[in-house]
Amino acid sequence: MTIPTDYDVVIAGGGMTGATLAIALAQLAPVGRPWRIALIEAHQPQPAHPGFDGRAIALAAGSVEALQQLKLWSSWQPTAHAIRHIHVSEQGHVGRVTLSAEEFQQPALGYVLELSVAGQRLYEQLALYANISHFCPAKLTACVQSADSVTLTLSSGEQITTRLLVGADGAQSILQAQLNLPVAQHDFQQSAIITTLQTEQAVAARAWERFTPHGPLALLPLGEQTYSVVWCQLHENAQHVMQLTETEFTRQLQQAFGFRAGRFVHSGARAVYPLSLRYLTQSTHHRVVLLGNAAQQLHPVAGQGFNLAMRDIMALRDCLQQVTDPGAYAVLQKYRQRRKDDQQCTIWFTSSLASLFAEPALPLLIARQSGLLLMNHIPALKNALVQQALGYKS
Repeated sequence: MTIPTDYDVVIAGGGMTGATLAIALAQLAPVGRPWRIALIEAHQPQPAHPGFDGRAIALAAGSVEALQQLKLWSSWQPTAHAIRHIHVSEQGHVGRVTLSAEEFQQPALGYVLELSVAGQRLYEQLALYANISHFCPAKLTACVQSADSVTLTLSSGEQITTRLLVGADGAQSILQAQLNLPVAQHDFQQSAIITTLQTEQAVAARAWERFTPHGPLALLPLGEQTYSVVWCQLHENAQHVMQLTETEFTRQLQQAFGFRAGRFVHSGARAVYPLSLRYLTQSTHHRVVLLGNAAQQLHPVAGQGFNLAMRDIMALRDCLQQVTDPGAYAVLQKYRQRRKDDQQCTIWFTSSLASLFAEPALPLLIARQSGLLLMNHIPALKNALVQQALGYKS
């Protein structure tokens, strides 16, 4: 089979965001035929793709509905773990917020999925689309924009052209660097320690967000008696914690979290990732758009990262539904205007949470505790939090 060199859309980056977007756009046929899609990815999907590692993602209910629309959820659902209850608290203080799916007439507030499983299922679905060409392993080494197209040079020396180039190549986006798109950054001075945890007590579809003096600590359901753990620490503390024995690590984790989830029995292998806020002040360029982590990398508090990327994906898909030129200025302007408020709001929400709960000053402590207590008893405040958690935005 002859591989084409001219595409409607080329996506740089084949991780969760890029591969999902490829499938979303491959289902469109606004010009009397399906779009010709190309996906450029530097790493083979198996066995050690860096985007499909040992981490887990929390999928909001809105993201699940989008995945159902794309016919992807049925392949992920059998290995997904429901979140039906969420408990938010601050270490050493009484204020808390509790949310339940039943309270808001939802089957679940969200689901937790292991990235390694999600990546495997995603690439099985990619193979079903004849209009998706996959360049892997390959990197984008150069792009030249002209009035009607973008010419791309790959690491193999191949050249292809496209009417729209999408950057989905993560926080250290090569495309962003090549185009010198403006970036705003903030270092949270924290690292996230990722691991799994076994408990004596049943998980019961419950997720926990615990704010500690060192940073937020999240437990996400990953089985009957297993959680996925994201424990944020100051950089120097994180390096120390990474060196602990399993017994001592589990003991310190229990001490930081408390016993609401029962006694912690075992913890798994650990990985550590530095945390920073990084976002583009301009996510579109001539015939180019960046989305997902390439456009905004968030603090992991509240698990908003991939859910925000899913809303980017669905908004871009909607903007391309009825157009003949996917890279036209008016199309990208429409996408940019549609996504601006949600992106800015989510960046503000996650960054404010991370910064607010890291501040030990007594007035802010009082304000935090008052806020948690009020939110748990005032429906309007709780509804605002739930809408963010459910991810029903556009």
